[in-house]
Amino acid sequence: KMKKGILMAVLLGLFMVGCSDKKAAGTTGKAAEEKVYKIGITQIVAHPALDKARDGFKKAFEEAGMKVEFEEKNAAGEMTTANLIATGFVNNKVDLIYAIATPTAQAAVQNTKEIPVVFSAVTDPKTAGLLNPNVTGISDAVDIKQQLQLLIKINPKVKNVGVLFNSAEQNSKVQVEQLKAAAKELGLTIVEKGVTQVSEMPQAIDSLMKDSDAIYLPTDNLVASTIKLIADKTNTAKKILFSAEPGMVEGGALMTQGVDYYEIGKAAGKLAIEILKNGKKPADLPFQTVPLTDIVINEKTLGILGITIPEDIKSKARMVGK
Repeated sequence: KMKKGILMAVLLGLFMVGCSDKKAAGTTGKAAEEKVYKIGITQIVAHPALDKARDGFKKAFEEAGMKVEFEEKNAAGEMTTANLIATGFVNNKVDLIYAIATPTAQAAVQNTKEIPVVFSAVTDPKTAGLLNPNVTGISDAVDIKQQLQLLIKINPKVKNVGVLFNSAEQNSKVQVEQLKAAAKELGLTIVEKGVTQVSEMPQAIDSLMKDSDAIYLPTDNLVASTIKLIADKTNTAKKILFSAEPGMVEGGALMTQGVDYYEIGKAAGKLAIEILKNGKKPADLPFQTVPLTDIVINEKTLGILGITIPEDIKSKARMVGK
């Protein structure tokens, strides 16, 4: 009886271990199905347009029902910090890097050839040196001639257009060249004012306002981060401030016809999903641009300037700053 009892105990023990193993195997299989992806998000600076590009990217994964751990970092405008962030992502072996704006995209691309990089809010990826087989993304390049034509419709008397930009940012220098080419076609004169740091802004704006009928702001990270200062000065002087993107209008510029950065982010997210979930290579997914669909007007600024916007334009516009 003793031997029989021992045998039963051993068999029962083996049965329990077997059940336990099956349960563990089942859990592992389920975990494999619900893979959690690690994505590093690197953003050069905080401002509404870039924040929207980040939020739209994350929304694409939410809509796809994918589980993702986002490691979000902000370089606060410092290239050295952007490089450290990229190095950290490589060391942490993230599955993909999402780089928002040109400097952070350049840092990511320079630090890895293995981890896929998806960018957004980059105006000219070719000139920025981003186009290699490991990289794809969504450009925020805009049709500057189309924007200037809208400015002329609002105020046909505009002849001299000032442009404020970061002369150390490649992305901005490309836009200034495009602005000059478009202005030449339309019979406008461009007055340039380049800065490299925030402390130079007040004097640069004052100088531009003396020499310009209106001021144009490109998609420039330094300019965008100081939009409230710029808009306060131009609105006080009753000067039209036309921006290349909607985030600056929300900050006080009069208007834009630009791209929707939330949609840019979502489009970038869809590229990342193609890479992570569907096994595509970045080289199979050429970078894309999006159309200028978004006319945005700051209603408060419009009231300050006392300008009448033609009804055919106003009827299509999205009003902000009420």
